[in-house]
Formats: sequence, structure tokens, C-alpha cells
Amino acid sequence: MTPSVDSRRWLIDKSAVVRLNTTPDREEWANRINRGLVHITTVTLLELGFSARSADEHRLFLHQPSIAAMPLENATPAIERRAVVIQSQLASAGQHRAPSVADLLIAATAEQTGFVLLHLDKDFELIADLTGQPTERLAQA
Repeated sequence: MTPSVDSRRWLIDKSAVVRLNTTPDREEWANRINRGLVHITTVTLLELGFSARSADEHRLFLHQPSIAAMPLENATPAIERRAVVIQSQLASAGQHRAPSVADLLIAATAEQTGFVLLHLDKDFELIADLTGQPTERLAQA
């Protein structure tokens, strides 16, 4: 049985974070973020910080209200072990070099917490084909 939209929680990836302002569904996502339904990982925060071209941009990325409103999901030893297992399973299919280490940790976090992985990155579809976990591609204009 598929959970209702009201009971779902999402874990957002950088590919979706950077496009939140341009999605046709931006108001719906802003509402979900404000209600605490969209979570973020430390790995995603680090990816956003890495993308910054200056200290000012770094602060802007990490302290914008939408990101500050997202509850933080931290990696646990079980999540880290699951990421290694997923990578091993991908290696058996010769696909272990497609998703980044960050993608593996984010996907494992979403799977272990039962969250829907919100993204715009084909590597998460590859992982989901293997794990069967729910994902959602952010709509684009």
C-alpha cells in the first residue's frame, strides 16, 4: 500500500535542492519544507558547500531559509554498511562506478529511514532499480 502524500517524508539530494526555485511545484515543495516533511543529509550540505565559489556563497547556500528549515538526517553505522552493500551489488553488475560515494550514502539514508528520495539525478534511479526504494524526480519546467 502506498502511503498518502500527507504521511510521506522526503530526503532531498543536491540535484533537487539547487532546482527548488525553478520547479513548477515550488510552492508545494516550500509548503512541505515548512511543515518539516523534507529532510536533508550532512552529505548533501557538504556537497552544497563544495559547490560554493566563495565564503559568501557558502554562507548563502547553507543558511537560506529553505535549507535551514529541513531536519537533518545523519548517517549511522547501519546506513554506512548499507551503502557498502549497495555498492557491492552494483559492482556485481559492473555499475559500481556510476553513483558517487555521496549518492550511495544519501540513497542508503533514504532507504533506511523510509523516506522518498527527491532528486534529479539518474544515478539514484540506478540505485533504486537495485534496492526497490521509492524515489521522486523533481518536476522541471
